[in-house]
Amino acid sequence: MGGKNWPPTAYNPGLHLWYIPVIESCNHISVEEMTLDKVKPREFFTGGGPSQNVRITGSVTAVGRDDGQGCGKAETPFPMLGASSPRRSSSSPAKPSGEVFALDAKTLEKALEFSTGGGVNAPPMTFLVDGKQYVAILVGLGAPGTSGSSDATPELKKILPGSMLYVFAL
Repeated sequence: MGGKNWPPTAYNPGLHLWYIPVIESCNHISVEEMTLDKVKPREFFTGGGPSQNVRITGSVTAVGRDDGQGCGKAETPFPMLGASSPRRSSSSPAKPSGEVFALDAKTLEKALEFSTGGGVNAPPMTFLVDGKQYVAILVGLGAPGTSGSSDATPELKKILPGSMLYVFAL
């Protein structure tokens, strides 16, 4: 449980930087010996498995296109499941706790934040209309219990399900 997962990255062609939404954590893996007394017909047996014994956090990490070196990191209190969307001067990620925020493209300092009132785990998208740029993001985690929260992120258990589309003009 940690590293780069399914949320899309963003790229800034002017700075040659990739912005990567990251899950920061470690799992404890247990190994269980397979014996005949543990085998039951049609039951899934993994021989052990992961458990989350530390808090799951996240970051948006900037990496140089040409050398693959880390150029900066913006730490977040929760895993970055909502990805990030490129912008002319910043990256616009979202958190599962419901905040959409913009980071300065060079410094990764928070430039603005907006609370949506619902959890976010969908990636934002950006588009142009008559030369004006917009960022759209779908807010809502689905049915209760599908927020991806665990004992390592207990605050996310309070996030209500829902569905709302927000569009921001830049």
